[in-house]
Amino acid sequence: MCSHEISSVSDLLEILKEIGEPKQGHTRFFRGQADVRWRMLPGIYREGCEYLIENEHKIIKDTFTNCPDDFSPDNTLFEKLVKLQHYGYATRLLDLTANALIALCFAARNKEHHDKDGELIILDIPDEEVKYGDSDTVAVLSALSLQPETFDLHKCLQDTELPARIKYIEDFFKKDVLRSYRKKIETKNHKDEILEDLLFCLKEMENTKYSDLEKIAFNEQKEIAALIHDIRTDKPSFRPVIEFSDFVRVLCVRAKLNNARISRQQGCFLLFGISNNKLRPASIPNGWQRKAKNGQKFIVRNKESIMEELKSFGISKKTLFPELESQAEEIMSQYKPKKHGENR
Repeated sequence: MCSHEISSVSDLLEILKEIGEPKQGHTRFFRGQADVRWRMLPGIYREGCEYLIENEHKIIKDTFTNCPDDFSPDNTLFEKLVKLQHYGYATRLLDLTANALIALCFAARNKEHHDKDGELIILDIPDEEVKYGDSDTVAVLSALSLQPETFDLHKCLQDTELPARIKYIEDFFKKDVLRSYRKKIETKNHKDEILEDLLFCLKEMENTKYSDLEKIAFNEQKEIAALIHDIRTDKPSFRPVIEFSDFVRVLCVRAKLNNARISRQQGCFLLFGISNNKLRPASIPNGWQRKAKNGQKFIVRNKESIMEELKSFGISKKTLFPELESQAEEIMSQYKPKKHGENR
């Protein structure tokens, strides 16, 4: 076996032994994909399906309108996105698991792709990027799903600079400063002193990054204010001060194990932010993904045999998808007569 090929469970165990434990301060997660050519993107950003991201906000709002009984008002928007993902909607979530064998199953289980190489993805994610569903940053990225396709982070940032400069000038020339200047002018000639103050102000404007002023102006932008309104609809305690950098992140989020599928799949999610505008996803940091020593991906082959082997570990479609509608095929197939020469 090549060091990057997985044709059996023992191959996977050998690879995990070879790459070792994650570094301190990191947590390991896995993802299985049926086709090695697929990019690691959530459904809403899949290639050839641009209409989905262009209408993400409408799809979600239509679903909430048409199926109100399926969504508790006590659930956060993130929890609602998890439920949509569960029922096959394209969202900005990407499924992960904490169990390598479950990820291997997802890389191998789809019979339509048994003729293609799959991929097992190993991610060592910094603990500070692993959140729970009640995180404020999770609320920010979740609320992106309710914003129109015209949401443009780069434009918001550009429109922030001028108001920040104006605020700086206003703060510099407070009423008491102007009153002081008037008094100086009335009593004696302080032209040079006043001019010196003005030059100082201009130099400060050139050197100042306006971090606090820009943050205030950024959060007062119409698009950001609308997003904050959506967040506070289901999280009234949210502090309405958003960092620009929050939008361009990809977070790993541990969802509540409040349904059997997530629990059995030991599931969690990558939640994608945006890059400049809503039509472009944020990027997964390069340092998260572990690869073979030669830099190659971990390829999954011999899929049918792997699926048979995984059954001995209690991993199959029946155990990972416990809902009634998912049980039918596997249960009935147990009683299908075997063809001559097939293993029973």
